[in-house]
Amino acid sequence: MKRHFAIVALTLAAILMVACNSGSSKEQRQIADKALEAAQHDKNYTQLMALADSFERDGSLSAAKAYYWRGYASDRMHKQRMAEFYWKTSLQAAANSKDPEDVDIYGRSATRLTNLLTVRGEYENALQGAIPAVERLEKLKCDTTSAYMNLLIYIGCCQMGIGQADNNTTDRFNQAYEKHLANIEQRHDDVSYKDAIAGLINIAYACITTENYSQALKWTDRFGKLLGEYEQRPGINTSYTDKQLARFDIYKAIAHERLGQHEEAQQVYESFLKTDFSKTPEGRIIANEFLTAAERWDEAADNYRSLDAMFAGQNAYTIDNIKAYALKKYKTNLLAGRRDSALAVSRQICDSLEQAFNTAKRLDAEEQIVIINKVEQLTEQQAASARREQLWLFALLGVLFLLFICYAIYRGHKSRKLHAAHKELKADYGELETRTADKERTQTELRTAHEAQQTLLPAPLAQRKDLTVLASLTPGEALSSDLYDYLIRDEQLIFCIGSAQGATVQSSVQMAMAWSQFRAAAALTASPAQILSAINGSLATTNGDTPAINLFVGVLDIATGQLVYNQAGNFSPLLLQNEEVAQLPVAPTFPVGASADTAYDTLQAELAPNAILLLYTNGVTEVHNASGKPFGEKRLRGTALQALKMHIQPAPFFENICGALRNYAGDTPQTVDQTMLLISRS
Repeated sequence: MKRHFAIVALTLAAILMVACNSGSSKEQRQIADKALEAAQHDKNYTQLMALADSFERDGSLSAAKAYYWRGYASDRMHKQRMAEFYWKTSLQAAANSKDPEDVDIYGRSATRLTNLLTVRGEYENALQGAIPAVERLEKLKCDTTSAYMNLLIYIGCCQMGIGQADNNTTDRFNQAYEKHLANIEQRHDDVSYKDAIAGLINIAYACITTENYSQALKWTDRFGKLLGEYEQRPGINTSYTDKQLARFDIYKAIAHERLGQHEEAQQVYESFLKTDFSKTPEGRIIANEFLTAAERWDEAADNYRSLDAMFAGQNAYTIDNIKAYALKKYKTNLLAGRRDSALAVSRQICDSLEQAFNTAKRLDAEEQIVIINKVEQLTEQQAASARREQLWLFALLGVLFLLFICYAIYRGHKSRKLHAAHKELKADYGELETRTADKERTQTELRTAHEAQQTLLPAPLAQRKDLTVLASLTPGEALSSDLYDYLIRDEQLIFCIGSAQGATVQSSVQMAMAWSQFRAAAALTASPAQILSAINGSLATTNGDTPAINLFVGVLDIATGQLVYNQAGNFSPLLLQNEEVAQLPVAPTFPVGASADTAYDTLQAELAPNAILLLYTNGVTEVHNASGKPFGEKRLRGTALQALKMHIQPAPFFENICGALRNYAGDTPQTVDQTMLLISRS
């Protein structure tokens, strides 16, 4: 009996200790929040990142909030890919929590991520995350928060961006507007006013960029009315109101100009010129949105002289700035008849392009390495969490077992036999713990690698009448080493498909690096040879000891069907037309990453209307059944021919190929990834 009471006393003491630690933890969280807000206010983003790491380690910060602040700091340091990764991880960490703090972080992370994707023009990706976030916030009765209102606005802006605006879009805008007004009426503070003003700015700008100028006038009028109310508040920041008033005038002037109301546009523009903001370098550049709409090229060209001043102390000629500003400056000077100035700008762009490309490549590589390291940390954290849960389980089992022993001793029966059983069971527990931890660690690493692979895959292309692109990536049980990507630029489809040699962490990292280099190179050139050389040069010089990659890069002119391509390593694409199957001509060479001096021959072919180009990795032909027999090249060609005769349309043809592979494998586990990419012109 005495032993029984001792165990009960220890349990009560443990409960008291947990309660004491909870109080301390709440105080630590408050201290952590104040430190993070101070770093944010001081714009010390490096310190903000370090604080998030430190506070998460000591338990003062939840994982969801730590990743939110890492994303915020990365975004402010112009590391967008890292910011995207951190905010997605924050959403995953808070996805199943109903804790008010986690729900708040969930909404803030969803808003930041959606804004980031919207600014980059990735409207479909933004919608895929924003719509479920809105539905979850509605379900949790959190539809009065600033995050919820902003998400409604971003959803509408994205729908307008991809040409899918409808009555629901207008309803979302009106719903967000009414909620902002209700929030102002309830709180009546600067934050509520500025949130509403920022929302109206986004709506008005989206209407202008999608040429809905009548709607733009409606929303700029609401913007101006709200700004007028805010100006009546005591102690406001006049520089803030002056800048917002300037934006109001420019947006309204553009809408009037595009509607042919030139006198009204000029009157509003003259009002803009009276603001202090219009005299700043940034204000002069924003003024050009109206001047170019009005085709007042000389004035716009004069304003573009302020471009260097606007970027003072910064790297002005990044890839994004070249696209957003320098090319417009060149075009404006050209249309103004200032050919010497246009020539000077073009030379400046050319001189800066290589540096911008190298900088972008370096930053992408650095961000990719950080992301991979964070994925590895997440894997280890998940494994550690699983181990802690197992330890608690075994501790509980141990306590129960001890209670059983105490009871058996108290009753005085079979003490020796129970003692032997206890030793044997304890040994079994130790062995089970080791096996379970190893299995969980392996499964967690595979799951994390597959999830990281999925984040790199491109979103499906918007539906087109003249082009069909279908893709399938079925992960194997080993670490993922396959990837595909594609994008459309200047009515050319730039695409790639590849497979790293081996199934290790290094091969997964190498493939992720190759994908990053493909994205960076494809943004600047449509030459498959240059893209392939850029990828090979980067991998061979920086990661010479890592596995090489079989890679195929092609560029298809959608209108003419002209296809130029290069391949590195072993590829056998199939070209199907006129109920015949043939192999696309290839010139085998070394994989990328094998040698920095490898030269890749450019080949050409023509993709006729309704013809199908089917590309695939080695994992497709290596699919095996229960007997271990591989699917093989010959069977794939026969299956493709049979599928073509059954359905000449790309979608059912592709599904038949995928179905044939699934049926052949059955329930047999496959080790490596199986990846296919189909391209067809209508």
